[in-house]
Amino acid sequence: MKKWLIICLSFVFFITLTMPVSAAAEDDITGTLFEDDMKALIDAGIMEGYGDGRYGPDDKVTRAQFTTFIVRALDIQYGEEEIAEVGASESNDYGDVDPGKWYYPYVLAATEEGLIQGYPNGNFGPTDYITRQDMAMIIVSAAEMKGVISESEALDFEDSNEIKPYALDAVKRLKNLGIINGKEIEGNIYFAPFDETSRGETAAVINRLLKVLNPPKELDYSVATLDLDNEPIIHKDFETYEEAVSYASGNQVVLKGNNIAWINEGQGTTNAFTILYTTEDMNSSVTYTTSGVDVELLEIQQDYIKIRLADTEGYVAPGKINLTPEHMVKDRSYYEVNDGLLYHRLYNAITDRTSRYLYGQAADFMEEGAKYYSENGNTFYLEDGTLAGEAYQYFNQMPLYTKTNYTGEQLDEYLAHISPDSPLIGTGHAFKKAEEEYGTNALYLLAHAIHESNWGKSAIARDKNNLFGIGANDGNPYEDAWEYESYEEGILEAAEAFIVPRYFESSSSIYNGAHLGNKSTGMNVKYASDAYWGQKIAGHMFRADRYLSQQYEQEAENGAYDLAQTITSYVNVRSTPEVGDNKLYQMPKFGVNFQILDEVQARGTWYEVTPENFADYNYDQTFVYSDGYSYYGTSLKKLPVAK
Repeated sequence: MKKWLIICLSFVFFITLTMPVSAAAEDDITGTLFEDDMKALIDAGIMEGYGDGRYGPDDKVTRAQFTTFIVRALDIQYGEEEIAEVGASESNDYGDVDPGKWYYPYVLAATEEGLIQGYPNGNFGPTDYITRQDMAMIIVSAAEMKGVISESEALDFEDSNEIKPYALDAVKRLKNLGIINGKEIEGNIYFAPFDETSRGETAAVINRLLKVLNPPKELDYSVATLDLDNEPIIHKDFETYEEAVSYASGNQVVLKGNNIAWINEGQGTTNAFTILYTTEDMNSSVTYTTSGVDVELLEIQQDYIKIRLADTEGYVAPGKINLTPEHMVKDRSYYEVNDGLLYHRLYNAITDRTSRYLYGQAADFMEEGAKYYSENGNTFYLEDGTLAGEAYQYFNQMPLYTKTNYTGEQLDEYLAHISPDSPLIGTGHAFKKAEEEYGTNALYLLAHAIHESNWGKSAIARDKNNLFGIGANDGNPYEDAWEYESYEEGILEAAEAFIVPRYFESSSSIYNGAHLGNKSTGMNVKYASDAYWGQKIAGHMFRADRYLSQQYEQEAENGAYDLAQTITSYVNVRSTPEVGDNKLYQMPKFGVNFQILDEVQARGTWYEVTPENFADYNYDQTFVYSDGYSYYGTSLKKLPVAK
């Protein structure tokens, strides 16, 4: 029985990582067999020349070079926070991949996306030349990642019996797609599985893959029934998308070429760096996320897909979302309780792999053994769709300009307890100094550094004293990252020049509230492409608070105060609980959080809140109107915090 690779309609954007060298008339590829393919990849910024018109069409390709080409072609972008997290995984810890090498982010990205694997001895072999059968394995993984439907076709190569079993199915699929055709030798066609691939052959294979992913001409549509273990059943062909969608019923899907273009019900998964736009013409962005993230499908059209990510609704290009019919969904991400703690189990439908991180305290309505589903990490549903309850994690929603009671010495003790070999041990005073001078909660700032630098062990942290990936662009994070004289200098400058002005101050164009949040509110909206970046850092804060409060027998900071959130824009913060000539500053957006110090009744309910004392501000008391007075309306809602 034939197995099918099924996901979605794909459209590839080429992101140049450096300025490409365009092929000129006087070069070494003009007139060669693979001239058009090489020029296509060169113009797209996927492949580069050596200079002086030399491109080396016959040069052999290393595993690191081929990996780089395919990562660029598939628009896989990883920043420092992803590189640090992925690099810390044992499955990606290659013994021969130096973090300082140019290919490091590409190898890690390709491994994390399931495109390539290392050798059984734990090495990757970056300088080894790649064989044609290993190239086939990577190309078919790339096709699967982008949702290509491919059949295993019988092979008629003279040397088909020489192809290793692990690569045989990949070669069959690529032959079916027309991506691999074999090599003619003395009138016979061979696959040559052990031949080392040239740059010209590499360009041809990748260019053919891209033509499959993004066909150069419009294809007719067909309505089909799909199954994981059987061939698709094609019911009828149509000339237009609208006709095909109107005809489809039940769990039938609409295909465009080799890809799913429409489903009635099912799951959406991002298959590349994905930008969410506010309107269907996709001119103004609201947030973005990385690949492998499940999103709620709201509307599927020929030119766009409307999705919900956390509580944010937006429009994305169809090629950025893999569509999986409901009856073919293998697994889903969910939250689970273990010993009273809430964990988030993540499922990546692209790689078919799972991971888990600690989020915080389980809510009182949660039970061990149950699965809780949530798009935003706050509102939870049972498997049957029933609402289980709403509960916010304190550290995920807490304003980050507040102060922690933990000392620098205590922060160092936590570091030594969890990671005895962490280079961050001894930096507790620097985090407290940043708290005093710039208004960044020291516990938060430490957790942020832990997450992005792998406890200070990432290459950028170790070599450049850069704990937050400042300046580390997706394409070349190690080389582009800023360098500091010491950890302390890096910590203080990150707080003063980067975090506070960009994410804490409401005048910033990317401000969405000075809390960690998710892809709807807080820093996570525009800080990291990881949709759960804010939740993971909150988990680090929770773990540290739990250990230190028990170790020193002091009150835990988790849930120490009530929190309130703006539900309208332009909420005023005043020096006294009354409306008058006493406005200190204003919160321009909804979804901004306050830490409540006291409650005052005066023409409705007012909250005394922790003031934003960063930069040049030094307020004694600040008050915000909440609700209860009809003339003023309602400005805030209290958040139900899990305690």
